[in-house]
Amino acid sequence: MLSHPLLKEAAETLFVPLAIKNNTKDDADATVLARFGEKAWNNPVVRFIDAKAKPLAPKLDRDWTARALANGMVTALTTAKRPVPAWLSLLAREEEARRRGLERAVFSQA
Repeated sequence: MLSHPLLKEAAETLFVPLAIKNNTKDDADATVLARFGEKAWNNPVVRFIDAKAKPLAPKLDRDWTARALANGMVTALTTAKRPVPAWLSLLAREEEARRRGLERAVFSQA
């Protein structure tokens, strides 16, 4: 999902991204995994939390689509009462439309 350039841009500019490895024996990472009830060697998850670790949107697990990430970002920003850039809202709606299926229409001028 982070191969999408606009989602990467959103993650880097609108959020503070943090990666916690779940496949090492690092004590600091293990502490964070335990705090959030995540298992070691589990599938990746994305969490949207505030500075006090309060959830701002449902965590993403098993749905690593651009649609899910864009919607999570919009929800998190809205919950945090932060502005949602128009381009991110549009991207979320576009990805939702792709999931539902797109149709093509061709118009010509006579």
